[in-house]
Amino acid sequence: MKHVAALFAAATLLASAALAAERAPADVVADIYRIAGGPLGDYQTKGIDEKGVRQHFSRSLLKAMDAMNQRSKKTNEPILDFDPITDSQDPSVVDLKITQETGDPSRPVVDATFDRGDKEPDTVRYIFVREGNTWKVDDISGGASDGKWDLREIITPK
Repeated sequence: MKHVAALFAAATLLASAALAAERAPADVVADIYRIAGGPLGDYQTKGIDEKGVRQHFSRSLLKAMDAMNQRSKKTNEPILDFDPITDSQDPSVVDLKITQETGDPSRPVVDATFDRGDKEPDTVRYIFVREGNTWKVDDISGGASDGKWDLREIITPK
């Protein structure tokens, strides 16, 4: 019986440690901007195609992006012609603020708001899903009024 109690205690400690080490969606978005910012903070990386960024995407989003990249290669035309992380073709992120919205806890939404030198700050929205014990980005959107965009809509075949 002592062995069973010891095993139960060890399993409980491991489960508690795993939950404590779990990355919150806002932490994942912070990682994405740290990676996309490049080693010099100059955003001279592959952006959304950077391996470290892609590791934070859901299997479904990765599959859709890979299919889009294949279609793009076949037509020799870009389908996604900007970096969704910086909402631009000329990456720049200044004064980054990351906030997690309160709402549906099973599908968290995190906003990354930053200045690119435009008149108003830009906001890029990350929608998460749970895969196993990890939060993964399942969609990204941004823009305002006529410039609104949604990554899933862009990469889905028409």
